Amino acid sequence: MDLLKAFELEIRFGTPNTPVSVTIALTRYSQREDGRLFITPPCSSFEELEGQINTLQDELDEIRERARRAFQVA
Repeated sequence: MDLLKAFELEIRFGTPNTPVSVTIALTRYSQREDGRLFITPPCSSFEELEGQINTLQDELDEIRERARRAFQVA
């Protein structure tokens, strides 16, 4: 099952005159009337929240590794 990702790594490869740069963007969120952004759905138990946190951490770990490779290539 391919879950929708909450984060995306944008890589801008460098040129001889500019260095490589990376940015992390949100790809999945909801916005409430007060303007706050949420990156998880409402959770009704600690276990559900823990699952959401684990999923987000897995995504960030993957992004970290991709960024590491991008900087090594530069």
